[in-house]
Amino acid sequence: MSKIKVTFNAPVTIMFLALMLAATIGNYLTLGMVNNIFGCKPVLSFHPMIVMGYFTHIFCHANLEHFFGNAIFLLLLMPLLEEKYGSLTLIIMIFTTAFITGILNAVLLSTGLVGASGIVFMCIIMSSLTMCKAGEIPFTFILVFVCYIGKEVISGLLVDDNVSRFGHIIGGCSGAILGKVFGRERQ
Repeated sequence: MSKIKVTFNAPVTIMFLALMLAATIGNYLTLGMVNNIFGCKPVLSFHPMIVMGYFTHIFCHANLEHFFGNAIFLLLLMPLLEEKYGSLTLIIMIFTTAFITGILNAVLLSTGLVGASGIVFMCIIMSSLTMCKAGEIPFTFILVFVCYIGKEVISGLLVDDNVSRFGHIIGGCSGAILGKVFGRERQ
């Protein structure tokens, strides 16, 4: 009878979730100071603390429900993407999406930004491209993209909540672009 051992797969995914959890717990313990420091401010600036927020807002979450909502999707999708694209490429994709979302949020909106929802939607869109062959766009990708963008636009028009639909849309668009750019098979 062979032994079953637990493997430490998807190190980027696990580290990302650990940083999210640490920031969420830290935010509770500091009465919101972690999100205030590491969240994305609605300001376009080259001040180092502001620039840092363009990248680090993805680790901050409003509460545990927000954290777990994102964590579940990330646990389902990121290991598959990490295996397909590699750990370093996934890190580049995550921080590219975070930065683009942070900058566009600062330029176009008057609200701050916390959460990894943009990264979740980057992963959702990218996962529909994982079996894509050169010169092809899978029909399922088109369906996911249209349904997802449509849902976010409609929800943004009909629901007044603190959800950054803009961050979701930018994350999804980033996933589509990055999925095609990095979509070639690894050697």
